[in-house]
Amino acid sequence: MAGKDDQDIQEIFKGTGRRHGYDFVEANFFPFKELKSTWHRNRWKVAFRISDYMSGCGEDVLTDYSDALFRRMVNGERVAYTDSVMCWLKSDEFIEMNRPLYLERSRNLSLSPEGRYHDLQSAMNGLRDKGLIEDMEDVHLTWTRSANRKRVGYCSVLMKVIAISSALDSLELPSFVPEYVLYHELVHLEMGRETLSPRHGREFRRKERLFPLWEEAESWLRRVASQKT
Repeated sequence: MAGKDDQDIQEIFKGTGRRHGYDFVEANFFPFKELKSTWHRNRWKVAFRISDYMSGCGEDVLTDYSDALFRRMVNGERVAYTDSVMCWLKSDEFIEMNRPLYLERSRNLSLSPEGRYHDLQSAMNGLRDKGLIEDMEDVHLTWTRSANRKRVGYCSVLMKVIAISSALDSLELPSFVPEYVLYHELVHLEMGRETLSPRHGREFRRKERLFPLWEEAESWLRRVASQKT
């Protein structure tokens, strides 16, 4: 699919703007790291910066997306995306087109699951073999470059990327500690793909505690967080 350019997005947003009472609308794609959009407006004019991750979608998807943004801006509504937008964001095509850009913009990632002492791919395979997770395809696992001791893992549900802090790639820690953090992020990915929104709800906590050594792992993580760099 050919990507949209700034002229395409300008025409789509102008049309949506007129329906919401704005005669002067500017819209351009912008290389944000995350999927986000910003706007600046005065009484009759509004200018949008739209994540270039949306440049590969169809005209109907971009029209629905623009309408959601205008409704958020005009009415202060937290508008849910339409089925067409969600279908695009959860598609294999979206991942194929945009994850390389996301990884390129994520400068703190090593881009490899192989650490000095622990291998994240092997850890994920072990979690699957134990029945703790289902077989997950096309998940990008990576260590971070910097050794953050407080934020030891994060997950982009949208891009299907999981990053584990290199602070956990250490022989001083039992292997179940980085494995537990990886499991935590995989549960986010498993539960969050439907809404593209990872949360720590009751069901998440229930699943998290299926990990056999979760209490011991949490204790180790508190020690890691308290250490001075």
